[in-house]
Amino acid sequence: MTKHKTEEFTVDAQAAPTETTLVPSQEPAVAVNLTDDLTAESLPDLSEYADEPGGPLPRGWYPAEAVEGYATRSGKEKFTEDVVAKDGGSRNLRVCFAVQTGGKDVRNLQSQFNYRRNDFSADRLKFVLAMREEMKGVRNWPDRDAQRSSLALAKLGQFQKAGAKLEFIGEAVKTINLIGGKYDVYVSIDSNGYNEITQYAKAGTVTRAPRNKA
Repeated sequence: MTKHKTEEFTVDAQAAPTETTLVPSQEPAVAVNLTDDLTAESLPDLSEYADEPGGPLPRGWYPAEAVEGYATRSGKEKFTEDVVAKDGGSRNLRVCFAVQTGGKDVRNLQSQFNYRRNDFSADRLKFVLAMREEMKGVRNWPDRDAQRSSLALAKLGQFQKAGAKLEFIGEAVKTINLIGGKYDVYVSIDSNGYNEITQYAKAGTVTRAPRNKA
């Protein structure tokens, strides 16, 4: 957009009577009271605009349902799916949720579970239990991969305990089993100010309590 310089002008009293000469004004502009001689007009009702949509949900427990997918406000589509992770050595189970925020309001969120197929072998499960006992109270395990397995099993285990039906087809989780599942989910806020689901419980077991009290 091109910007134009504007100036105020006044009539030069010394100019010839037959001509009107305009010269830049040296006096400050006089403010005009826009209410003078004008009829007052009320603004339209803006009450429905009082609460701007968006922003993170308050931390707390909410009822939710696993859905096939959704589109973000920017138009990006997200799906409940199980795909190979970028590192190529693990998989990401992504589950989309419709979170009930009160009344008919719904907020869509997606959770991601990273795992490796061998995390669920009998030997690995036994090994992780032994490592948990040995590393009790230790924040960072010397065996980082064992701790990775432990964290993956903990997150998926809680989801399963909440009612998720986890089955494999080949190397991937059968996601069709998850669609329509109802849960109570704990919505937190990450370091970037975005909501994330960090806990799962059976539907109705937590949300009977007052909302947003952990």
